[in-house]
Amino acid sequence: MATEPCQTRMLCVERSLKTTQSSMTRRRGGLTLIELLVVLAILSILLSILLPAVMAAREKAREMMCKNNLYQVDVAMARYIHIHKRIPDPALPGRVGGWTIELLPYLELKNTYKHAGIGTPIANARDTIKRQPRIFRCPCRGGFDDNVEGAVEESHYVLIPSVDRTSCTIYDAPIDFKAPWASGPEMGGLKGKGPHHGGFYTVGLDQGEIYYPE
Repeated sequence: MATEPCQTRMLCVERSLKTTQSSMTRRRGGLTLIELLVVLAILSILLSILLPAVMAAREKAREMMCKNNLYQVDVAMARYIHIHKRIPDPALPGRVGGWTIELLPYLELKNTYKHAGIGTPIANARDTIKRQPRIFRCPCRGGFDDNVEGAVEESHYVLIPSVDRTSCTIYDAPIDFKAPWASGPEMGGLKGKGPHHGGFYTVGLDQGEIYYPE
């Protein structure tokens, strides 16, 4: 009979131990408020370190795309000059044409050239040319566009011809220069601010070098 109270006490102790262990396990399974704040602080520090690097990488990629576009356009212009011995004629005022249109066949865009409607008023331009081809897009310059819904997009590049029109230089269009891409925009000289930190890219500059007009 004396053993029954003893056994009862032992059972109570075991239950108490199990309850304590279960409670400790539950506490270990969750995060305390302090632990949560520490984790959030670490994450915020990591983001503050990584975000500028990611933004810088994206900016570098946009600039590389612009320079690659200019290089391909320059190669197309060189092919055109080799065949015709001069650069394309300028478009008639307010009409579709000019160097951006004439180079399309040399940029593997013959179908776009075929349906460009050369000589058509820009205001009545066909839908096929309202959006400029990717090769004529500068990702950095695009952020300064004032495109109107349903109108021909603004040009991201501009041509500066030599006096005899046997050669030319192609640059990013200045930020305040607004002209339809399908009109073959030209300038007599480069001026204003460019889309690359105020400067311009052009064919022939060293990698990463930006031209600033005087």
